[in-house]
Amino acid sequence: MAETEGYSPPSNVEAERSVLGGILLDEEIALEAFSKLTSKDFFESRHRRIFQICRDLDSRNCRIDLVTVTDELTDRKMLDQCGGSDYLISLTDDIPILSNITEHLKIVRNKSLLRRLLGACQDGIKMVLEGGGEAREIIDLTEKKVFEVSVDRTLTDFVPLSELVGEGVTELERLRDSTSMVTGLSTGFDELDELTTGLHESELVIIAARPAVGKTSLALNMAEHMANMTDKAVGFFSLEMSAKQLVRRFLCANSGVGIRALADDTLPEKHRREVQHAADRLSRLRIYIDDTASIGPIQLRAKARRLARRADLAAVFVDYLQLMRVEGRAENRQQEISQISGSLKALAKELRIPVIALSQLSRRAANREGPPRLSDLRESGAIEQDADLVLFLHDPGLESGPDEMEPLEDSLFKEILLRIGKQRNGPRGNVRLVFDTAISRFFSQAREEAAP
Repeated sequence: MAETEGYSPPSNVEAERSVLGGILLDEEIALEAFSKLTSKDFFESRHRRIFQICRDLDSRNCRIDLVTVTDELTDRKMLDQCGGSDYLISLTDDIPILSNITEHLKIVRNKSLLRRLLGACQDGIKMVLEGGGEAREIIDLTEKKVFEVSVDRTLTDFVPLSELVGEGVTELERLRDSTSMVTGLSTGFDELDELTTGLHESELVIIAARPAVGKTSLALNMAEHMANMTDKAVGFFSLEMSAKQLVRRFLCANSGVGIRALADDTLPEKHRREVQHAADRLSRLRIYIDDTASIGPIQLRAKARRLARRADLAAVFVDYLQLMRVEGRAENRQQEISQISGSLKALAKELRIPVIALSQLSRRAANREGPPRLSDLRESGAIEQDADLVLFLHDPGLESGPDEMEPLEDSLFKEILLRIGKQRNGPRGNVRLVFDTAISRFFSQAREEAAP
């Protein structure tokens, strides 16, 4: 990045010289530098070339010193571009100390990150001035570049087994003393947690069912449990229902007062107190609802990133996947769904949280007896491929009919089969649930045997 408009991009040439001098004189320093830096981390072009030559020699198991580096630069006709032999010698004037070089490595790395941050901001400004794209696309691209710089600011390295063993024993003792084997984020349903060990970071989880079986209610139950148990934030994108409708469901599920009773002017005082107590409990939960209709993956990812920056985010829910729309043109609906599911999976990996997306089933699932299958996912190819965990909700008592069929009026309690159709890191299986439709809450039953 060249000097522009009277300012010079962040750099420390002396730190770069110190690191290169250490590489030329000490093999241990060279190994440390190669594990922490790349040639792009150096500001001066000649320093980038010298560092890359040293790495190339190391990759060929050649010794790195003044003689070998000078010879390699000469063979590639790059010696003059790097300041000649005198400049290489000047890099080794001071005898390096490993502790000092470690600090200089951090300086070089920090200045490199600052330049990348500056470049990301400049790219965004350039796109705005050129007027070559939609505002949402420019914001998303700029946010992504800035987020990549943020993620890359921490250097990781090997951890010796001697340190990990102690942590492993401590973890085993914790599991031994605990009645739960959940290693991820608990869903609030013990039998499901037993089969999955919870929902884990970077996972894309799909909850799929026909309409009126309880997808949204199950998602709300899980979101409430996660926010309550972890004291972390949970993001809920509702493309189908308004925020007010979701709040009513939260109040009913938490108070035990039915939706119809809640809307009744003759609600007994006891029930009013229960609703108020539920409202008090819910107000302390860090659940954030966005009810933007037909939100696109770019806008959703941007909002999720912003929420993650201001809150300790535990999970993100999307209700539901088929209502999302890709901004711009797609050749067909399957390609559009592929972009959406791929974007949600990328979001899970980027934020290192589980993303739980609800999905509709195709009409053929209603015309066949038995629980849903992976092939029943609407536009299923990409969803099935991207998902780490697929959960199907099935109502055995639901009569065959169109997808829009409403639940029977007298079916206040339903036995629902939750079927694990796919689990990348565990077994499939079935969990029996009871769905109280009056208050929109699921309850556990005994788990069935693992599915074939």
